[in-house]
Amino acid sequence: MKDRKFNKLSSTWEHVKHGVPQGSVLDPLLFLIYINDFPLTINKVADSILFADDTSIIISNTNSEEFNNTINSVMTEITDWFQSNLLTLNYNKTTFLQFFAKKNREIKIQLTASNSIITNINSTKFLGLILDSTLSWNGRSNPACLLMY
Repeated sequence: MKDRKFNKLSSTWEHVKHGVPQGSVLDPLLFLIYINDFPLTINKVADSILFADDTSIIISNTNSEEFNNTINSVMTEITDWFQSNLLTLNYNKTTFLQFFAKKNREIKIQLTASNSIITNINSTKFLGLILDSTLSWNGRSNPACLLMY
């Protein structure tokens, strides 16, 4: 067998501030480790569902005033958590959906965070199911942050 010669290559060490290359095999694992404490920031007033890089937040309350207060509190906590972890929430992809019985009326809410209005939607696709605000599953697909009362 012939003697093989290998090129010896080296690179210089650099300080990594944060992040990994997009598409890396480690992306999903590192992302989940990084956001692992996110649910703890809101778990006393809301439930969160984390699936890959999608997060849904569920708030349930029959009192409209308490519901509005909880939403505002959760949005403040979320914004603070993102800022303290050097992350940015994409408000163009953030929406909310209220679930209500056909006989109950929707609570009129204008939800804002960091001077951005969060869009209220009537239906969403959640883990492959299309849900609408009356849970009849007849809506169109949208990304969502789920809010309930």
